[in-house]
Amino acid sequence: MTLKVPIRSVIGFSQQKKLLNVQVDEWLENYLILCKNSVERAKENLDMYFTSKILVPEVFTHRDPMHQSFKTSFKVMRLGALPKMTDDNHRVIIFSHVRDDANDFDPLYVLKRISMLGDIMLLEGIEHLGLEVIVDCKNICFGQLTKYDICLTKKCADIGFKALPQRVRRIHMVNPTAILDASLTLFKPLLPRKLSDRFVVHRDLKGLQACLGLECVPRDLGGDGPSLDEVNSFWEKKFLAYRDWFLDNDSIKTDESKRIGKCRYETNDCTFGNQGSFRKIEVD
Repeated sequence: MTLKVPIRSVIGFSQQKKLLNVQVDEWLENYLILCKNSVERAKENLDMYFTSKILVPEVFTHRDPMHQSFKTSFKVMRLGALPKMTDDNHRVIIFSHVRDDANDFDPLYVLKRISMLGDIMLLEGIEHLGLEVIVDCKNICFGQLTKYDICLTKKCADIGFKALPQRVRRIHMVNPTAILDASLTLFKPLLPRKLSDRFVVHRDLKGLQACLGLECVPRDLGGDGPSLDEVNSFWEKKFLAYRDWFLDNDSIKTDESKRIGKCRYETNDCTFGNQGSFRKIEVD
């Protein structure tokens, strides 16, 4: 693909091949797919991808899955992608708290895991058109919500949707409880405006099953797919398999001393700008 060449020239991939430890042409092709085959968009997003480690190092570096904090995170939060895609070629991502308390819950490591999941999907190939996200509200509690650093979470959302521009088709809220409104109030200003119309609240699980198909819904939620625990365990092992890559990846970042002008993303504010509000939430 001739489009790879101008992208590679922007970030000097010829010098970074050993550090990336990937097939560079394939990696760039996958990245270009994420950017809807737009070279200019890919150039801009790649700048963000490699600058993210400087802007928010606490999230985008030091991602060693053998660290005890990661082990603890996997015990209290289920997060991962189901193995099968939907009939219309979307990958299903699940978020589900294991228990309804805030003990041992650290949102920082949830943010790290999201970034690592995105990196692995990019490394293994972009064959999906977008993402369907399932948020299981069953065990969400106020104590967990109060642990989120709003400024940090907002920065990660702004960076993440640009550095790894996955297309989120819908966000399915299942097992809604009284705390759902509080959850949406907390997170809705953190997401891009385009996602504001993509929330679907399922009052029963049949609606979720109809949207995604039984094979793409975990057994815990009435589907025929693997259980939430099985998905979580699979991705814990997957992270460990990519441990060397994550450790090497810390050194792959922009050299700001060579940048002409100021980094466009640098800011002293706690966010990169507020993103509107919800206009519509679909209730199934």
